[in-house]
Amino acid sequence: MRTITLIIIHCSATREGKRYTAEDCKLDHIGHKHCTDIGYHFYIEKDGKKVEGRPIEQVGAHCLHHNSHSIGICLEGGYNKDGEPADTRTGAQMITLMELLSELKEQYPHALIVGHYELNPEKPCPCFDVSEYRQLFP
Repeated sequence: MRTITLIIIHCSATREGKRYTAEDCKLDHIGHKHCTDIGYHFYIEKDGKKVEGRPIEQVGAHCLHHNSHSIGICLEGGYNKDGEPADTRTGAQMITLMELLSELKEQYPHALIVGHYELNPEKPCPCFDVSEYRQLFP
């Protein structure tokens, strides 16, 4: 079993008004990033649907230097219509993310919830302040 120290939240960098489902992401990761599967452990679509990706027991492919000890969650969206980083979370995504984080923190109480931008400052991902979740799930 892997030791999980981080729960990393990402966005798909998809513009408002566009869809980029978990299946789209999976096909992109396989076809363009030469992965064997989607790089995330969970993907939350705009309608709040939670899609399980890689099993948690498997190392993800979502955050350089941190994959071996983390769980990756991706939310569809993250960019406004002009292609600029923006908080585009839907109410349904927020509810699903809260439920998922609650479950994961129960299983991995010492794991720190972070945004991708906190581990790679060159990325705005997930395009919202993740500290609110650390306060809710210390």
